[in-house]
Amino acid sequence: MSRDRKLSALQPQTPASAKAVASILAAGCLWGTVGVFVRYLNGLGYSPLTIVFVRMSIAFVILTVVLLAAGRRDLFRIKLKDLWCFVGTGVSSAIMLNLFFSMSTVMNPLSLAAILLATAPIFVVLISAIIFRERITAVKLQALIIAFAGAILTGGILGSAAAFSGKGFAVGLLAGFGYALYSIFTRFALNRGYDALTVNLYSFFIGSVVCAPFTSFSTVFGSIAAAPLLTAVVLLLHTLFTSLLPYVLYTYGMQYTDTGKASILVSVEPVAATVFGVVLYGEVPSAAAFAGIALVLFAIALLNLPNGMRTFLPKK
Repeated sequence: MSRDRKLSALQPQTPASAKAVASILAAGCLWGTVGVFVRYLNGLGYSPLTIVFVRMSIAFVILTVVLLAAGRRDLFRIKLKDLWCFVGTGVSSAIMLNLFFSMSTVMNPLSLAAILLATAPIFVVLISAIIFRERITAVKLQALIIAFAGAILTGGILGSAAAFSGKGFAVGLLAGFGYALYSIFTRFALNRGYDALTVNLYSFFIGSVVCAPFTSFSTVFGSIAAAPLLTAVVLLLHTLFTSLLPYVLYTYGMQYTDTGKASILVSVEPVAATVFGVVLYGEVPSAAAFAGIALVLFAIALLNLPNGMRTFLPKK
């Protein structure tokens, strides 16, 4: 697809844009399942980077098989001069996001770790404005503020007496920055004409290579030997729900909307995580958390209202 066709698809009333929004929201909901699988795999002794390696390597194998079966060998071709884009997506998602977020959950209260991760859209909007000249409109800015306020309420940090260190705070911000970098490097690759599936294919591959030296293969093989069928099902579902499907959906959606908007839309992730916590673990949210969920959903709706319905907002 040419860059002109991609840019034309950014118009908010086109069917392609509606599909893009739905894809990004679906990706956020799927990423909301991460905690469910991580809890289970942690119980089996999997380290954070071992978990990432497993899901990225399996995702790479599945996507490779699907593309070969579909005869899409053209999607394997990249230019050597563009390799840095894919190294960026693989490293940012595999190492910066997952490693720093795991460290943040140890060094900070879980609520603060989640809120610091939710700073990603702020980084994305600012960086995209500088590098890609994406406008910071009044609607986008208000949606960003509302979504972040919703994340704070959903995280339950208000009124908490838990202490945190400056180092822990910095590590949490690095996790949010790593999360943001995936969107930025993906935009670089898409702007060079690469298909979303090509971006995902090489992101999974490079992420797997980077994580391999830090992976406990004895833990993986031991869990498979202990319960082959159950472990295989869990690892497959973990890969589909937290890597293959959400990354493909998110990157597809980014082809038809700007980077900042995409990062705000995916803020539905903590809402989805809260819902899964209620359904699977009986973790009933507080009144503040319900208010936070409402704010995140309102921010998402605000981004997608037709211009004529934004009568309560500034025109620019």
